[in-house]
Amino acid sequence: MKSFRQHMTENRGFSLVELMVALTIGLIILSAVSMLFVGSKKTYTAQDSLARLQENARFAMQFLTKDLRLAGYYGCISDIAPDSVYSTLNNSTDFAYNAQVPLEGLNHGTGTWYPSASTTLPSGIVSGTDAITIRVADAGSSIFLTNEMSNKTDGLTVNSVSDISSGDIIMVSDCASTDIMNVTGFSGLQILHAPGSGNPSNSTQTLSKVYSPSTGPGGTRVMKFWTRRYFIGTGASGNPALFRQDNNGTAVELVDGIENMRIQYGEYTASPSDANRSNWVPSVYRNASAVSDWTKVVSVRIGILARTLSDSATGRAKETDIDTGNYDIDGDGNVDLSNPGDHFKRRIFQYVVQLRNAL
Repeated sequence: MKSFRQHMTENRGFSLVELMVALTIGLIILSAVSMLFVGSKKTYTAQDSLARLQENARFAMQFLTKDLRLAGYYGCISDIAPDSVYSTLNNSTDFAYNAQVPLEGLNHGTGTWYPSASTTLPSGIVSGTDAITIRVADAGSSIFLTNEMSNKTDGLTVNSVSDISSGDIIMVSDCASTDIMNVTGFSGLQILHAPGSGNPSNSTQTLSKVYSPSTGPGGTRVMKFWTRRYFIGTGASGNPALFRQDNNGTAVELVDGIENMRIQYGEYTASPSDANRSNWVPSVYRNASAVSDWTKVVSVRIGILARTLSDSATGRAKETDIDTGNYDIDGDGNVDLSNPGDHFKRRIFQYVVQLRNAL
């Protein structure tokens, strides 16, 4: 009996005070763990959002810089002028096909393009954002003229037509000149360019000259031609995004979360001017409307403002985590966006592109 009573005394349980102390300690530990978990989740979410922001900005810059380096590439011709660039198109001076102007800029989403003064603005462009147009031939084309044309109206006999379709706008280019036309059909390996109706269509079948295979740099090439516009619009998610439009086609959303784009053009203004263009460096950076001579633009400075895709601030952060920053997007010393007053995170990315081709 004594042994039994001793055993019962040793296992009689916890007192109320002991139980309350244990619960309090447990709650403190649980609260600390919960706060650590919530803090870790917030940190992860913020870092993930910023990582996506940086990734989107890099993709946007890659699209822009790749095409800008090729602006004015029309084969191996060294000068873009009325006596070297011809077009058989019925709307050769329309914005989408004006090969005489290889680079154009638009300020703040309104007004006109410079230097052409065209008022053909991208549909859905966000007000207060710049846009840029690049005209270029397909530098990756492997299509070459194989036979000399019998006359100026003859088709173009080439090594392959696999990458070209009827309705494509193409240019045939040697190192002296280039002709732009609409493909109307094929006869074996011969590209036809007959006149017809439509927009665009060829107003004439007669080219500027008889083209023949060339042994010069790159030979006589046949390449697709694009007028490519980059601008900021509203994406499918409702966020601002970078868009691209080729010729008169439908604009395509490229990168989400690109809120603004501002562009400055590096113009060579030294006097007297150096005759050797390879020595030219930008004397001053100006926006599109302030450029005095587009043939002396030698570089482009792109600034983009990227933001996170969602406003994830909650609770107390809604009151304190507010973006009150000032953003000089293009690096000209002027504030382009001030005190947005929301909870998105923003970063500026800038890049200078040297233009490789004469404008």
